[in-house]
Amino acid sequence: MPNAADRAEAPTAIHTSLAAIFVSLELSRSVWLITSLSPGSGEKMSKHSVPAGDVAARSVANVSGG
Repeated sequence: MPNAADRAEAPTAIHTSLAAIFVSLELSRSVWLITSLSPGSGEKMSKHSVPAGDVAARSVANVSGG
């Protein structure tokens, strides 16, 4: 019977070796929540909220690094 040392390590939930940017949007009538996870940032997720439909505010946050 195999023991714990014989088993392969369990895969992680997010494969950071993909070199991909993961983005999620949570849209409501009043606030949009935007999250992202990009390579090189470790496991830190970026979170931003903007008033619903305010695309200009989101663009400014992208340019300023916010």
